[in-house]
Amino acid sequence: MIVYYSILASLLYLGVIKKLSEKYGKSENIIIFLSALLLLFFAAMRSINIGADTDQYCSHFLKIAATDWKDFANYTNGWYGDIETGYKIYNKLFSIFKNQQTITITNSILQIGLISLVIIKQSDNKWLSFFLYFSLCFYQTALNLTPSSFVSYFLFLSFPYIKDQKLIKFLVFIGVGTLFHTSAIFFIPLYFLSKIKINKKTVGIAIAVSIMIFVFYEYFIKMILMILPQKYLWYIDGSREHKGNTVELAVLIVQIIAIAFCIFQFKKEKQIELVRSNQFVVWFLIYEVLLYLLSMKSPMFSRGAFLFSPYVIIIVPNIISKLNSQKRKLYITIGIVIYGTLLYILRVHVNNVGTTMPYEFFT
Repeated sequence: MIVYYSILASLLYLGVIKKLSEKYGKSENIIIFLSALLLLFFAAMRSINIGADTDQYCSHFLKIAATDWKDFANYTNGWYGDIETGYKIYNKLFSIFKNQQTITITNSILQIGLISLVIIKQSDNKWLSFFLYFSLCFYQTALNLTPSSFVSYFLFLSFPYIKDQKLIKFLVFIGVGTLFHTSAIFFIPLYFLSKIKINKKTVGIAIAVSIMIFVFYEYFIKMILMILPQKYLWYIDGSREHKGNTVELAVLIVQIIAIAFCIFQFKKEKQIELVRSNQFVVWFLIYEVLLYLLSMKSPMFSRGAFLFSPYVIIIVPNIISKLNSQKRKLYITIGIVIYGTLLYILRVHVNNVGTTMPYEFFT
């Protein structure tokens, strides 16, 4: 665990440097660069044993490297099966480098590059977003769920098009995302939800509908299976039963506590204003909670829920930024940092996040 604690300590140190440099009007760009570089280095240099699925990605890469382009339509990999067309082509393009570490490095560059771009474009406190990305264990989870993670980060970049109701551009993101991982389809309902005005009535209806879907899950699944294309059916196979959802629910609770803590720093009138002016975020959270509830019925919904979870690293800093008092912003930020630090220490002691511990460098 020494490697992960070293990353945590380094990010905290960079946060202190950022705060001190503000007095001298220094740019935070170097802090952003160093934070991203730190996370990229350990993601890219990890052994095949770090992350439950890392060996699977490497196995696909080596077999794709040995597969001719003309045989791609019939590609399969024994126990691991097939993969999405876009991810397959992506592997083939980099197969000029024969070492299996190639795909770990390129996946890590894509992952960290995309989440860094999301943070740069959408976060009001970029260092805090990097810190939360690591301390809330999204980083280590992503070392396990690599393709679905970078597809998730890629689709975060489409959120401005949802807010601006630019359907075609949003669907382009969805289309590209599904070429790399089919789980991108979980983002489609967000576009339509965001068009519904937030008020007590619509939220009440949403909660009631969510409860009904959960209670009458078997009927809900049958309806979905009737309209979903055949290639996507295995994602929500009604015959699957999810046994271990403790971690999923813990992730949700951690997010809710952090967001609630920040919102309660405002007076009631300001809270209402925040909700009204951030309608998309409210629907995002309602939809995420529904997916977590459904994950208690099927493990495939937990995959969808985990795709949404990392966006809390944008939501929390952006709520804090709305506080008028600079001193209050500082105190709340410190509180969130302490919260993240304690949660990280607790998480790595009670749960080997995606089998990422102990850390090993590749050889």
